[in-house]
Amino acid sequence: MSKRLSLTARLVLTLTLGAALLWIVAAAVSIGILRSEIDAAFDKGLQETAQRLLPLAMHGLREAMHDNRPDDDGGEIPLLREGAGEYIVYQIRDRAGALLLRSHDAPTGQLTETIEPGFATAQNLRVYTEGTGDGEFVIQVAEDLEHRQKSLLESATALFLPLALLVPLSALGIGLAVRRGLAPLHALSQEVSIRGATNLAPLAPAELPPDLRPIAEATDQLIARLRGALEAERAFAANSAHELRTPIAAALAQTQRLIAELGSRPETLRARQVEEALKRVGELSEKLLQLARADAGMAASATRVDLVPAVRLLCRDSASRAGNDGRIVLEAAPDESLLAPIDIDAFGIAFRNLLDNALAHGSRDEPVRVALGENWVAVTNGGRTVDPATLEGLKQRFVRGETTSSGSGLGLAIAETIMAQTGGEVRLSSPAPGRPDGFEARLVFPA
Repeated sequence: MSKRLSLTARLVLTLTLGAALLWIVAAAVSIGILRSEIDAAFDKGLQETAQRLLPLAMHGLREAMHDNRPDDDGGEIPLLREGAGEYIVYQIRDRAGALLLRSHDAPTGQLTETIEPGFATAQNLRVYTEGTGDGEFVIQVAEDLEHRQKSLLESATALFLPLALLVPLSALGIGLAVRRGLAPLHALSQEVSIRGATNLAPLAPAELPPDLRPIAEATDQLIARLRGALEAERAFAANSAHELRTPIAAALAQTQRLIAELGSRPETLRARQVEEALKRVGELSEKLLQLARADAGMAASATRVDLVPAVRLLCRDSASRAGNDGRIVLEAAPDESLLAPIDIDAFGIAFRNLLDNALAHGSRDEPVRVALGENWVAVTNGGRTVDPATLEGLKQRFVRGETTSSGSGLGLAIAETIMAQTGGEVRLSSPAPGRPDGFEARLVFPA
């Protein structure tokens, strides 16, 4: 199915075809008027030619009749000889219709059925007939109609030929005019396209042409409603997560104290299950709080900051929480640097989620490796590969792969939200580059 034409292309095409059609109609009307004018001019020329030739021809004819000179054809009155290829010919006849004199290219037969004075058309000839004052002689002057048609064709060519140049020039001019006229619409479209969860600023309708202000005002109203809904959602998630942290922590502490008091009793197993459930709820509330902060647009930074100190700190902290200092291996030189336009707290949230994801779902038989590049940081873990159809879906909220480890399915989604605000992205690879298995998550910043 062919793509639909853009509004600009549609306007340019419609206006160009309309202008060309109008020119063709105007040229056709002009040709019709021109044909009428040409016929009138040529008819007038025929009449004047007849009126000028008749006295001259009659004078020569009378002299020939007075001298009674025989001609080359056996005693007939001689013919006037003119150059070949004439498009105007004439005949002089007497009252009875007998041919007395003709031009070189004139036929010997009658030009018209009658020799009545005036104009007539016969045998593809335009004939004008006029008689002498006494009615004894008649002159008929004829013009080949092909001569008129040739003149009309040349005039029509002169009218239509410039269209071959005017149509593309008009298309170019119309295109420039349409683009300039639609520039405010394109600007409005660009402004609307950059609006999103992290940019809900008004569109400033006052700066737009009057025709576009209703659209901008309606869009601003929609943005305001969306802003209110998002703020309410974020506030609910943040407040809920924040308010839940204290009671969850208190319940977890009480459960751990209960486990200590129960010792080796049978109820200890159930208490430990409660402890694990409370830990999962605490982790979920922490992820929801991170997600609310990420959705609030806190990641972008106007200045580039060096992320390597944060990477070193977070690697040590995550390894310590995992209970094994060798669980995470940082592959970075002592003087390594990574400059990126991101808020350091936002980077901490995104990078920690990648580390937690690798520690939770990676193979425990080999360490998690962290590598740095010119504009990226990658976290690689061992383990089985992830199906390509599942890979990209992991960045969606509350989506988890095939794993038995606990989790909320929000870690990669939070990282993706933060990176999108900086103009970067989260790239997932499985198997990991340079390995037959494993998984790599890479934070890529704008170069």
